[in-house]
Amino acid sequence: MSNNLGTIDGWIKSTIDRSQQATRLKQIYELQAQFLFNQYEPTKASPSEAGTSFIQRLERWISSFDDPNDSWSAYHSLRYFFFIGQQETEELYRCSVQHKFLPWLSEQIEADIFSGNLSEILQQEIKRCWPCPVTDSLRINSLLHRTALDGQDLRPDWLSLRELGDCRRIQAYVAKHDVKYLILFEDFVGSGSQCKRAARFALRAFSGPILLVPLVACHPGDETLRSLAANSNGRLTYSPVIVLGADCLVRETRSENEPNSFESLRLAMQHGYEKGQFNFDSGGAYGYDGVGSLVSSYSNCPNNTPPIFHAKSASWPFPLFPRKRRA
Repeated sequence: MSNNLGTIDGWIKSTIDRSQQATRLKQIYELQAQFLFNQYEPTKASPSEAGTSFIQRLERWISSFDDPNDSWSAYHSLRYFFFIGQQETEELYRCSVQHKFLPWLSEQIEADIFSGNLSEILQQEIKRCWPCPVTDSLRINSLLHRTALDGQDLRPDWLSLRELGDCRRIQAYVAKHDVKYLILFEDFVGSGSQCKRAARFALRAFSGPILLVPLVACHPGDETLRSLAANSNGRLTYSPVIVLGADCLVRETRSENEPNSFESLRLAMQHGYEKGQFNFDSGGAYGYDGVGSLVSSYSNCPNNTPPIFHAKSASWPFPLFPRKRRA
């Protein structure tokens, strides 16, 4: 992949130490762009961005920083970024069903895992399950298609049900369709606030066992949901597929075992926000609720990721992962 990339090529031709790092990182990023970053859907909806490759966006983004050291810190930070592509999402779907849902269901019915007809027993019990998303960002139809998991006729997201639903009508639906188990899937959990609200409503509206399976959960949200499950009298089981530890997050205060380069990244973020004239509430510079996730999926960048990666302003026109906002 050949591009006229001023800042990156300048590093490659600079001092030996930075040249070697820049060359190695460029090779990694070009490979990731080919298989991951170029999948980013929000850029495909914009005519001005649709023809722009990720490597071109990366060059524009790092060139937006006024201080060369800030540009380097931003460029270097991408090595810690967790991008979830379409194939990776489908593998997370598979793991959520094969390694989280089915073992949980087997425990619920106390199935004999050595039984010759275990598959038939589970299939009968699956018919009494109600798989639903926590929010509309989880593509429940894709999950069901990719895993061959049967679902009920209705598959509403429970955050919307919390606002618009009626507990009596939900209970009538459950009775009519002989639903025994509620399975809640979510693609990404940052602070856990949305997931907690939806799960608490589910505990009120649904009387049976509930399984909550985030595909990816950050440390703050993981702690929040573990606490909620621990105080649910055994009715809610929380079982994430992947948990991103505190040392994977760039937060306002340093975490133990985080990469040393995060300190310079914080400074670069501060300078970038000043140039972009962004005004954030407490913690907002590190994403919603100050989570600081270095994460994006191919469908959108979560707002728990620091805005330096996804926000846009008149004086900061080139975000790396321009985010599609809900409103």
